[in-house]
Amino acid sequence: MRSVYIAGSRRFFNDINFFAGILKENNIEVRIPKKGLSDRSFEKEKEALFRALKLIDSCGVFYVFSKGGYIGKTVAMEIAYAYAKGREIIAMEKIEERSAQALISKIMGKEELIGYCK
Repeated sequence: MRSVYIAGSRRFFNDINFFAGILKENNIEVRIPKKGLSDRSFEKEKEALFRALKLIDSCGVFYVFSKGGYIGKTVAMEIAYAYAKGREIIAMEKIEERSAQALISKIMGKEELIGYCK
């Protein structure tokens, strides 16, 4: 079984959290970052980023929750980090950002990911 880190824009946090619950119900180990606040200090933002990078280090699959093709700046950075660490990077939908697109190994919907990770 593969462990999964789900990366996605803060605007999709509720959707990501719901999907993480579905993965857990299917006995798939899942990691997601804590919900970020747009008004937190630089130090809090830095701490959150380093926590997320540690979670990425401990996963097998890096899943990009790219609803409508959107990822945001932080997710683009996380994708580059996951790629540099040799993680398998799978996107839910085709990503708009071309430089990030180049690092994606495959596009896979949520249901397909569940089967893939079991």
